[in-house]
Amino acid sequence: MSRGVSVVVALVLLFVGMPGAGAQPAPVAPPPPRAWVLVDADSGAVLDGGSHREPMLVASVFKILTALVTIENLPLDADVPVSERAAGMPARRMQLEAGEVWTASDLLHALLLVSANDAAVALAERTAGSLESFGGMLDRTAERLQLADAPVLKDPAGLDDEFSVDGGNRISARDLAVVARAFLAYEELVAIVRLPEYRFTGGDNQPHRLRNHNRLLTMYPGSVGLKTGYTKRAGHTLIAAAERDGRTMVAVVLGAVDPYGSATRLLDQGFATPVSAQAGLDHLPPVSLGDALEPDTGAAPAPRPVSTPVAADAGGGAPPVPTDLVVLLAGSAPAVAILIRRRKTSRTTEPAWPI
Repeated sequence: MSRGVSVVVALVLLFVGMPGAGAQPAPVAPPPPRAWVLVDADSGAVLDGGSHREPMLVASVFKILTALVTIENLPLDADVPVSERAAGMPARRMQLEAGEVWTASDLLHALLLVSANDAAVALAERTAGSLESFGGMLDRTAERLQLADAPVLKDPAGLDDEFSVDGGNRISARDLAVVARAFLAYEELVAIVRLPEYRFTGGDNQPHRLRNHNRLLTMYPGSVGLKTGYTKRAGHTLIAAAERDGRTMVAVVLGAVDPYGSATRLLDQGFATPVSAQAGLDHLPPVSLGDALEPDTGAAPAPRPVSTPVAADAGGGAPPVPTDLVVLLAGSAPAVAILIRRRKTSRTTEPAWPI
């Protein structure tokens, strides 16, 4: 080897050996969410949490409570008229026009898949008569579910700006996990949030195609959903549920820089935690389901039909409705086991965060 080549080789080796030379910087972990909680949905055990008893703004993940109150008080085939107030909702919306009449089922799909704020208001007004009366129904449902962290429940869409009802909602991550367990007990709602997309003819007599915003469905094996959210004040929020080996976990993250990453890490932690390690942990209250009474008269409504949406897969075909969900109740205040049949399907998502 010539002297010149030797010098070049030595300089290269010296450079490579310098600290940090040529090395990629270590990835910086994002800060944790403002609040989070991890719950075993079957037992109700709280496996992990941070600031999870603090009521805070939560954006559109609140819509799972709106959907729960609606499904318990309004038949899925009910007609839902659109008011001027509903048609005037901002941002994420179905472009509903005042005077149109849509079905409760179609608006529930719009509420949960694309986070339509006009659908939230229309459903709330039809269910309770007014947005303010719907707030009373939210409070009564919270009492039945035993939400324990002094929630403020006002706005069916999760808004917290000038369009909100009385400034919007404040609810803790733990209370949202309580709501999520009740949500999972309704197979009609679970069937909606599992869908990659939903096609239907709306109250405007036009065809519509709703694509599920929730990217967790394609990111995490066994994902069930449930709901995404974002406002400037609340930040990114996510309620995530997933199944594995006969177990169901729920993770709630609020004010997250990386909501999907935070939720998936929590879900992994939950599935890695054996049931035997849950003794002595905080447990959520037993799941309490509603009586499904119409709020205006107290009379029992017509039986709710099982939701049978038309969903298109990547090839345009229509896969079957995905879930069989069985709720086992034993005694007056039982624990609830939620067994949902897992299906395999291609999913399409829209990488956008709803308000």
